[in-house]
Amino acid sequence: MLKVSLRITLTLEGPLLTQSSSPSTQGLDAVVCRNHKDEACLPGTLISGKLRQAWEELDNASAGKTWFQPRIDEWLGKRTEYDMPRRKQLFLSDFVLEAEQDSAEQNSQDQEAIRHRITIDPERGAIEEQQLVMIENPFVSGKQYCFSGDIHFFSPSDEEANSLIRHILAGIKWFSQIGAMRTVGFGRVVKVEPTEPVKGFLPEPVRPAGLPENNRISLRIEPQYPFCIAGKLTENQFESEAIISGGALLGSIATTWSHLAGQQVNEVGAINDPVRQELKENFSKLRISHAFPGGSGCEGKRPVVAPLSLVRFGKEKTLYDVVRLNNPCLLKIDQQAYPPSFAVDWKDDESTLQGYPWPYLRRPEWGWAKLDTELRVRTAIDRESLRSADEQLFSYERIIPDGTCWYAELDLSGITEDKRGTVLAQLRSLLAQGIIALGKTKTPARITFAEELIDSVVAVANPKPINADQWIITLQTDTLLGSPEKLNENSGRDELQAMYQQAWAELSGNTLRLEKDRYFARQKLFGGKYRHKMSRKQQDDVPYRPWLLTEAGSVFVLRANDKGIKGIEAAQKKITEWLACGLPLSSAVCQCYGISEDPEQQWRQTPFIPQNGYGEIAVNMSGAPVTVLEDASAGVIPLQQISDNKEAGHDN
Repeated sequence: MLKVSLRITLTLEGPLLTQSSSPSTQGLDAVVCRNHKDEACLPGTLISGKLRQAWEELDNASAGKTWFQPRIDEWLGKRTEYDMPRRKQLFLSDFVLEAEQDSAEQNSQDQEAIRHRITIDPERGAIEEQQLVMIENPFVSGKQYCFSGDIHFFSPSDEEANSLIRHILAGIKWFSQIGAMRTVGFGRVVKVEPTEPVKGFLPEPVRPAGLPENNRISLRIEPQYPFCIAGKLTENQFESEAIISGGALLGSIATTWSHLAGQQVNEVGAINDPVRQELKENFSKLRISHAFPGGSGCEGKRPVVAPLSLVRFGKEKTLYDVVRLNNPCLLKIDQQAYPPSFAVDWKDDESTLQGYPWPYLRRPEWGWAKLDTELRVRTAIDRESLRSADEQLFSYERIIPDGTCWYAELDLSGITEDKRGTVLAQLRSLLAQGIIALGKTKTPARITFAEELIDSVVAVANPKPINADQWIITLQTDTLLGSPEKLNENSGRDELQAMYQQAWAELSGNTLRLEKDRYFARQKLFGGKYRHKMSRKQQDDVPYRPWLLTEAGSVFVLRANDKGIKGIEAAQKKITEWLACGLPLSSAVCQCYGISEDPEQQWRQTPFIPQNGYGEIAVNMSGAPVTVLEDASAGVIPLQQISDNKEAGHDN
């Protein structure tokens, strides 16, 4: 089993044009495609499409009578059917312009920076009106330009890898032209120069000497190229999530593993890998938390989702946490009483981070990275005309890593103690060369196992009660918390509180209860066409229901039902269990959505399970860059006090 990296340089002769999907200088109709570093490039998807076309043409010409027998659907992926995703084996980076230009050539370019084209009326043979096109033209006619990019793939054997490399080179050498306006001589391919392939063989698993006491290991994920973790689909645009879910990581690991084994299978259990048998048997018991991107100034620390209980007063930018207040309040500042404004009312400012869902809860001072994005527009190609197909245009947003590391945790506590060391050793050896299929873009990424557990920017794990018998729970991920069976469009505050009270009582085994009106929560529905199809496929007897998720940042104040020593100890034990393993799915939730109550089977019916990183919590957070308000804090005016004063005839 090995990972192969192949670097290829394409030499093209000007003029050439690979059109950008992003707007550029005003007045230009077509501009050159550039990456986030403003380097001219040939998109990897363009090279992939050309490679598919070349393989198909060569395969038809050879008619299967030579060594040339490409497995196109396996290597480059099969067209999506029934809205179900398909896998591919090859990943191609963008091919970036390498050649440096001297000053004489640059002067020549400046004189030919814009190229003009017009449309001819076929009947009159004259210029059509309003059909002048202005094209960016940084590439001089007759000059040669080198574009270099990488191709990555995993292979079960050296022989299989050599065969695939041979097919890749044959396909790329078949290229005659690349880019737009090929019919008028643009983008002629002059030369193809591959470097010697770099092959990294996977080491054999070696049992580690010992495991950490809490059975949790920190992971550092470093995507090698811009990537897209598809979140919301708006019309024909995929918006990328900046957070990499544990499910996305586990899925990428499983896909990489199947490629290494030389099998295209849908389940880990079907993979044939005799040296990692224990890992295969226990794969569904692994738990990987969501990977959060660490920001500058907080290197080596995992970010924390701020709670929804944060507020501002007046025009101050100071953040206050009101979760410990027993009642709503005003705050007196400079002799003026101000009501609180919650995150939903805040406006964007210089500290607002883009690329995150609900960005006000993911702030720089809480360790979150400021990330840039880029938009790529793609379209299907009509096989007959070799032009863009009608109504097949779509775009996706890509997160630009630029050296940012994502931090997650691997939890082995679900595996029996006698096998944990073996499973960890086998997983380490499997990921020695990283993963190759992260997100929609199938981006390769490196994964590093940290020897020590990485600290969070804010202390998040204090299972000891506050005020003798209370705990403040802050969700760090979206969570399937509570059954919406009794909710409808007419439901209000009382019905929502009843749902959460039932959920916390069931999850805690009635050792804890939700304090009345002591929670700050947001909800969202998750579903759509893909979820509908999966529901019909896997649960024929269950009607389609979108998932009701309680969003990350939601805060709940819980109190022990029994204030005695044993009652508090039982509640604290449950809190500690949630901290270590995440919130499980309640029986009410499983019944509502038709989910199996067997934790090892739940991944088949829903992605929102602890093994995929969902249900992560913070308990009694401390050290946060906020001011915590309590009833006795200076300037706090309970609304009840204002009401009492008005009834007594006093102004406040």
